Order: sequence, then structure tokens, then C-alpha cells
Amino acid sequence: MAVTSIWPIKGRVDKVINYARNPEKTHDKERLSELHEIEGVVEYAADEMKTEKRAYVTCLRLHSEETAAQEFMETKRLMHNEGGRSCYHGYQSFKADEVDADTAHSIGVALARELWGDRFQVVIATHCNTGHYHNHFVINSVSDVDGKKFYNSPADYRRMREVSDRLCREARISVIEYPADRRANYGEWLAEKNGKPTMRSRIREDIDRAILASTTEREFQRVMKEMGYEVITKTPKGSPRVHPIVRIVDGGKNFRLDKLGEYYELDSLKQRIQNNYRRKTPFPEVAEDTKAPYYQYKEKAKKATGLYALYLYYCYELHIIVHQPASVKRVSAFLREDVTKLDRYIAQADFLAKTGIETVEALAGYKAEKEKQVEALTQQRTGLKNELKRYLRKEDFQSAEATRARIAELTAELKACRKEIALCSDIADRSEQVRKNLEQIEQQKIERKEKTENELLVRGSSRAGREDDAQRR
Repeated sequence: MAVTSIWPIKGRVDKVINYARNPEKTHDKERLSELHEIEGVVEYAADEMKTEKRAYVTCLRLHSEETAAQEFMETKRLMHNEGGRSCYHGYQSFKADEVDADTAHSIGVALARELWGDRFQVVIATHCNTGHYHNHFVINSVSDVDGKKFYNSPADYRRMREVSDRLCREARISVIEYPADRRANYGEWLAEKNGKPTMRSRIREDIDRAILASTTEREFQRVMKEMGYEVITKTPKGSPRVHPIVRIVDGGKNFRLDKLGEYYELDSLKQRIQNNYRRKTPFPEVAEDTKAPYYQYKEKAKKATGLYALYLYYCYELHIIVHQPASVKRVSAFLREDVTKLDRYIAQADFLAKTGIETVEALAGYKAEKEKQVEALTQQRTGLKNELKRYLRKEDFQSAEATRARIAELTAELKACRKEIALCSDIADRSEQVRKNLEQIEQQKIERKEKTENELLVRGSSRAGREDDAQRR
């Protein structure tokens, strides 16, 4: 995904341009890290770094990156427009490990050409100094074509994001989907920015898979139904809905299609389905490994029981959704929301494994013990804080420093205890619902198995009937 931003700069242009084209930030970091791993060939590595160090800098409507600052100022003088903001600094950041330097830079250049390349001088530089690739844009505040000032309105920023998203989609890079008339809450925005799943992102992914598996609207509706969704485009009276929705059948929640993003409005979905000229296999079978397995004796692991077994199995079911998205037929819709809480469930399972708690009663006892421990630690810390005040009044700084260290230790212990108390509360609140969810999963598996067996039985009967007819003839 790409995150974009742009802001005005007042002051010296050369500082911004030099920052953008800093060669220490624009080299191929992955290549240099590989070279640093080579031991015993320091001189060779140094030479290699000199030759492999590549600056990802491109200029639009400029002679060179070295003279960009002077050309910016020369344009202002020629156009008699030297006051106010000196330039604009734009930013486009990509998710870690999603693009390489060449892809990031080519997207940045394409974005700059489409947005500003016909009127403004621009320097585009790709940095890789923060663990993920990101582009910097330095745009002259005065046009070298008509002398008018660069103006960045909210509409211009929206267009910057729309063009960036389109270029990312064309390069098969994920984007954060939010339509202009809907603001996401901070938690949802932050989750998608960090690449974590949300309910809406999960629905968008399922819609994308259903479209790839469909060549007609009816087929799309069928695939969505198999995944636990219902796409509702008409009212109970049969007239078209003003706002078509997708409903999670098991969860009963409704989501407006137009609130999922521009590419998920009803007309866009129909167009995307029509673009599938050839049928694709929606749920490809995993090829079996034909190599003979290598067996090694391992000591039999102790079987998990109680609450730990419950959470372990639930995390396994949630992992299927995350790591095997093609197996959507195995996934019920009511589990999709809990995918966003997978990290929390894993932490709870680890806690149960560490403590050996197997029952709700044992969980309540452990929580009560930790609450008593918190109370005792709090009293102890309060006493130390009072001691610290006395030492400071006496200017006994050595004793005060030792007391501060002990207070810090108690604070860390309190933090750990409170975290475990919160885990106990979450497990107590959710364990029964987790149990019900797993029961529904098992019931769905039984129903699917019975359906498959019935279909095989019907096919066998039909085949036998055709053979009898052939013999009679």
C-alpha cells in the first residue's frame, strides 16, 4: 500500500532538494546489506559498494539534479514571482517488503508526471533508509510555463491519493480503501496502514476473490454465498436499492458497497466481472509432494487440554483464513471479524500455555492472586515514593537514585501483573463464545461432508441408471 502526503515549504529550496537527493539515503539498501555480510574481503566490498550504489533521483522539466535549486530560483525570478512559499514537499510511502527500489521509483515518477509534469519543475527521489521504500517529491511553487503559483487544495490532495492508488493497483500493490465521503476511525486506519486486517479489508479481499472466480453476476452471487455473504441489490418489493449492501449471513452485519471504496460500488463490480473473459480456477488444489518423506523419530508431544487446547484450535482455524485465503469454502463469515483479533488470541493462548491454566475456575483463582499481588506492589511503591521525597529534601541524591531504580522495578512488575489480569478477563469473557464458534465450525464441516456424500450418491445412481438403459437397448 502507498501512503501519500504533501506540505508547503518556506525558506531555502536547496536544503529540501539536498535532503531529497541525499545519496546516503537513495542507495540500494538490500544490495549493501548483502555486501556487508561478506567477511574477509573488505577492499573488494568497498569497491563493490562504490559501483553498486545507485541514486534513485529523477528530474522533470529540469536540466539536472545538481542544478535543480538554482533552476527553481531562476524560474521565480523570470516569472517575477519570488515571494511566499518556496516549494512543496510531497511524500509517498510503501509497505515494507512490498516493492523494490525500481518499482517504488517508477511509481513515484509516474505519479509526478501525471500530477505536475506538464506545468511544474519536480525532483523525485526514492529513499530506503527507514526499512521501507518511500518517495520524496520537491515541487517548485511557481510554474515555469505560466508563472502561476502551485496551489494544493483538499481536492488536489485527494487526486494525488487517487492517482497513487491507481498506479499501485496497476502494479498489483495493496492500497488503503476509503471513499471520500467516509472517514475511518483511527483504529481501523492504523490497522490498515500497518498492514493488519480489518473487517472491511477482509470483505474487500473476499469480494476480489469472488470476482476472480466469476464470469457472470449470478456466478458472483453464488460464490459470495458460499463464502458466507449475501449481496443485496434490491428492496423486499423488488425495486433497486439506493445503496446496495453486502451482508454477513452468520454475523448479521451489513456493509454498504459504496462505503468499501470506489472499486467496490455496484457498477464497478459489474464491470470487473465482465472483464473476466476466461474462467479461472477459483480454489486451486495444492499439488501433492511426490518425494518420499524422510522420517525422524520425535518424542511425542504432550496433548493440549482444557482452555489452552480450546484457544490453540481456534487460533489454528483463524490462521487458515490468513494463510490459506484460497480455501474460502472452509471459512464461515462469523470468524472473519475475529481475524482482526488474531494477535490477541495468540497472546492469550501463549499465556495459558505458560501458566498451565486449564479451567475457568483456575483462571479466576490466578486472576485473584495477581490482583492481591498488584495491591501489595502498589502499597510498596507508594512507600518508596514517600522515601524518595524525604531523600530529595535531605539532598541525599545517592539514596534517591537507588530508590528511583527500585520504584522503576516495581512499576515494571505492576505492568506485567496488570497485563496478565487483563488477559484473564479477556479469556473469561471470550472463552464461551470461542467454544460456540468452534462448535459451529464443526457443524459446518459435518454438513459439508454430508452434502458431498449425497452428491456422490446421486451421481452414482445416475451413472448406474444410464448403464442399465444402455444394456436394455
